[in-house]
Amino acid sequence: MKLLFLLFTILLFQLNGAAQNTIGLPQITNFNNSNYNGGTQTWDIKQDEAGRMYFANNEGLLIYDGSYWKLFPQPNKTILRSINLVKERIYAGGQDEIGFFAPDVYGILKYSSLTPLIPRGQEKFTDVWKIEQHKDAVFFQTTNWIFEYKGNAIFSYPALSSWQIMKKVGGRLLAQDKKNGIFEFIAGRWQPILKPEVIPAFEITGFAALDGDSLLISSLNEGLFTWHNGILTKRKTKIDEQLIKNRIYCFEQINSSEFAVGTTSQGCFILNTAGTVVQKICRSVGLQNNNILSVFIDKRQNVWLGLDNGISFVGYNSPIKYIKPLAPGDISGYTTRIFNEHLYIGTSDGAYTSALSMGNKDLSFSKGSFQKIDNSSGQVWRLEEINQHLLMGHHNGSFEIKQNKAEKISGDTGAWLFQSLSAISPAKNILVGTYSGLTLLNYINNRFVNKGEIQGMHESLRFLTIDNNNIFWASHPYRGIYKILLAPDHKSFSYTLYTEKDGLPSSLRNNVFRIKNNVVFATEKGVYEFDAKQGRFQKSALLHKIFGENVIQYLNEDEDGNIWFCSEKKMGVVSFSNNSPQVIYFPELEGKILSGFENVYPYNSENIFIASTNGIIHLNYKKYVADNIKPVALITQAKLSGKKDSVIYDGFSSAPATSSPQNKKSGLLHFDNADNSFHFEFSSPVNSFLKNIVYCYRLKGYDAEWSIPSEKTEKDYTNLPGGEYAFEVKALDNFGNVSPVVSYHFIINRPWYKTSWAYSAYILLLIAFAYTGYKWQKLQLDRQLKKFQEEQKKLRYIHQLEVEKNEKEIIQLQNEKLINEMVYKNKELADVSLHLVERTDALIKVKDELQRLHTKTGGNLNVKHVIQLVNEIEKNDANWDQFVEHFDEINNDLIKKLKKYFPQLTSTDLKVCAYLQLKLSSKEIAQLMNISVRGVEISRYRLRKKLQIPSKQTLNNFLNEILEKNE
Repeated sequence: MKLLFLLFTILLFQLNGAAQNTIGLPQITNFNNSNYNGGTQTWDIKQDEAGRMYFANNEGLLIYDGSYWKLFPQPNKTILRSINLVKERIYAGGQDEIGFFAPDVYGILKYSSLTPLIPRGQEKFTDVWKIEQHKDAVFFQTTNWIFEYKGNAIFSYPALSSWQIMKKVGGRLLAQDKKNGIFEFIAGRWQPILKPEVIPAFEITGFAALDGDSLLISSLNEGLFTWHNGILTKRKTKIDEQLIKNRIYCFEQINSSEFAVGTTSQGCFILNTAGTVVQKICRSVGLQNNNILSVFIDKRQNVWLGLDNGISFVGYNSPIKYIKPLAPGDISGYTTRIFNEHLYIGTSDGAYTSALSMGNKDLSFSKGSFQKIDNSSGQVWRLEEINQHLLMGHHNGSFEIKQNKAEKISGDTGAWLFQSLSAISPAKNILVGTYSGLTLLNYINNRFVNKGEIQGMHESLRFLTIDNNNIFWASHPYRGIYKILLAPDHKSFSYTLYTEKDGLPSSLRNNVFRIKNNVVFATEKGVYEFDAKQGRFQKSALLHKIFGENVIQYLNEDEDGNIWFCSEKKMGVVSFSNNSPQVIYFPELEGKILSGFENVYPYNSENIFIASTNGIIHLNYKKYVADNIKPVALITQAKLSGKKDSVIYDGFSSAPATSSPQNKKSGLLHFDNADNSFHFEFSSPVNSFLKNIVYCYRLKGYDAEWSIPSEKTEKDYTNLPGGEYAFEVKALDNFGNVSPVVSYHFIINRPWYKTSWAYSAYILLLIAFAYTGYKWQKLQLDRQLKKFQEEQKKLRYIHQLEVEKNEKEIIQLQNEKLINEMVYKNKELADVSLHLVERTDALIKVKDELQRLHTKTGGNLNVKHVIQLVNEIEKNDANWDQFVEHFDEINNDLIKKLKKYFPQLTSTDLKVCAYLQLKLSSKEIAQLMNISVRGVEISRYRLRKKLQIPSKQTLNNFLNEILEKNE
């Protein structure tokens, strides 16, 4: 009975050893048919130079560019079993159908069937299970035929029994006939490579190259074999029973020493050349299905699995792995420590440990299983090695881990951390930051002794460090920063609380760390240091230049001087390997770090352990940096957006997406001005790092600047005006690498009314309008000028009339004035004349009286002398000459004119004319002339005769006519 129990224990141990997986598991990303909108089963996988993935699926060709999936069914809607990429062609094989997809000039995949080239009578065949390119030909393997497509012709090779598999290995094209063994295509013929006596009775599912021209062969039910010089040899592994039981359905070589084995019910095994399981990828570690139909190793040596139901990506070669002590349960990992070649992990459910293969540089590949540390249930906050002992800060107090068991040191309150009082080992005194202050541990006789609480304060102290002056600094997330001075007897301490009034940006969320041999303080606005001279906090001279005013929660310096940090939900490292510090973020880890309890344990550059919400994250930083490659950006689709979307470029030809308008202008697509809304999709198919790429884009000809970097992989433009455009995209990674810019050029035709012809017509019309306008304006101007001239003429005429009228009025007024003056002067003359008449009358009367006196006196001589004087006065003509002069001035030289025109007139005649012009009566004239009235009439009669005045005309009118005559 004891013997049976011992045998059972040994068998169980062997089975457990065989089933043990690596402690670090790769990232597994699962895609189901609701993600890619295809069939459940995927039979073949390939990758192009740009990194896009191609899948032979039940419903056709699936393509994944890292962001978007596309499906291209076979023309006859059959299951697509195999594909292969040759340059820009994607060869595809289904039932009774072979052909290829190839992009047209606009990058849209079009299918071309090769079935018409198959010799007559061979058109009906089973599924095409493999497609391989060999030299300058493409081979399609069915059960009954292998078709060779070469030079636009197809040559067929019938199976002797049935073709089981065809595979290109290195430069060799191999195939298995079910009953006749393995053949190689040499010089246009299939030639056997096995000796007749070693023809295998099993179905081969894969070939891989080994050293020395040997082959590693996988079989469906018999495990692995090696071929060398025509001989097959069984290749034993530690999981032969599992491989035979679960059948090897597919087999691919990862590198020179590792192979991926896909089984029908146990997932995928990664084996090395020694037959040892490196890693098992199955449902228990996150795979969605254990039935593997196809395996593919991508350019970064990561693994793609085509499943019976879905597609899975396994980041096998990724530098990021996930360590889950309690698989498949989810527990938070708070702290890690490597001690005595074991990895210890403190979690929310206790402490766990697993042995490490220290021969592996990358310890995540250590095989083992985790065991829970006894007496550790509950939250484990800190694991710390002090004096070559492993201490555990636990919710229930301080513990030491010995022999996979936690032994309590103190249990009064929960313990956050441990801080030695001396840098020299072994340290005799250790401070413990607890939920309620500080406690002291003494190290005596190779063991730790609890010395109890140190009196000083009762606050939770989760962050504690010591500076170069042996002053302790602690932080409280809601109080501020404590400066702690420990008493010499270590039984008490005094402290000073610093808050925002002492230079801190805030009293909240401040943490204390020791970086570059200085105590620094991570705050909500960067990193600060304490200036002892000023007694205030100030920005760190070194670290503030690096972090600026970003929120910093956590800092830790590794042995190489790099600073690991956490900023909100992001994690990164400040590398000092170059001349200047370089900040590298890890976007793959964003949101996965344990917020509020951040912890980074940098054991060495290949083993960085990070506290996580689900276990521990392992980062091989050295590999992460080494795997850094310049990203590649692709424009994967462009389509018109509108009532019905229309694809104009599907991303499968580089020419339309990279050609410049200078050398491809004739090939640019032109769109009607109504088709002015576009949707662009782009990606960077770097599948092992799905979150470290951001994009910048712009529409040249529309956008003035590049967009802000973002993870967005699509962009819409609507209502674009007519013109020539280029949509440009570039990808940026977290190392600052920038991809070459890719672009898609197109032209939106301007509306007919904005074309060059239209503008020419507009110019002609403008010229015509201008000319017509000019002529019309000139005509109008002429009309207006004419009208103006007429108006001016009229105005001048009116003005002339007005002037004439005014002149006439002036003349009239002048005439009236002259007349009035003449009348006045004539009146004066008349008055003078009357005065003369009166004088004459007076003289006559005087003369008569003198005559009577003379007679009466008897001829008195004196009287006679007076009478003679009167007579002389009467005869004096001097007054007449003066009269004529004044008369002519008033009457326009009438006397002169009469003398000129009528020289025969006598002085008496002229006097009569003058007196008549003065409107004197005949009586008045008679008196002036000292004649009778009858004499006046006779004088007037004689005057008419001399002047020859018609009978109908009066003498006065005739004189007026003479008056109006000019000289």
